[in-house]
Amino acid sequence: MFIITSKKYEFECMCSNEEFKKKFDHDIKNYTYRQLRKDFHLTDLYYGKRNDNTIEIHFHRFGKRDLDNPMFVGSIGKGENKNSTKVEGKFKRKTSNLIVSLCIIIFWLFITVIGFTQNLTAGIILTAITCLAVYIFFWDNNTPQQIKEYFERYDTPYERQEENTDA
Repeated sequence: MFIITSKKYEFECMCSNEEFKKKFDHDIKNYTYRQLRKDFHLTDLYYGKRNDNTIEIHFHRFGKRDLDNPMFVGSIGKGENKNSTKVEGKFKRKTSNLIVSLCIIIFWLFITVIGFTQNLTAGIILTAITCLAVYIFFWDNNTPQQIKEYFERYDTPYERQEENTDA
């Protein structure tokens, strides 16, 4: 999955806003990039921050650099039910990373055109390198699926409690 533009995502769980915020603050820590590279390089973890009703979540994959991975930015609100919480937001990339990626791609396209004018073989090789660069820059590393799995953790215990009370 490629993420160039932001993609919307909504999630609703059966816990109150206060419970959701308490669990979120307990699960998600605010790490600096230096701490991630030094202390948590060999683990998978979720990190981010929360300011009142606004949340930001990143996913760090074991042994990878995360500076250009997509992140989730959203807001916490009341759901349709009385004691439910609804999270609405978008998966997106940092704007600065997107701009740098696009500048590099334009640079590579310019070099590719120059390569074709000089030699056909050089142009074909540079076209292949340009396609590889586009793939690398916009590949999301399955980060949105990992963050969706994180949100599913909030809903699972409450569904089990409801099933037990009906039985």
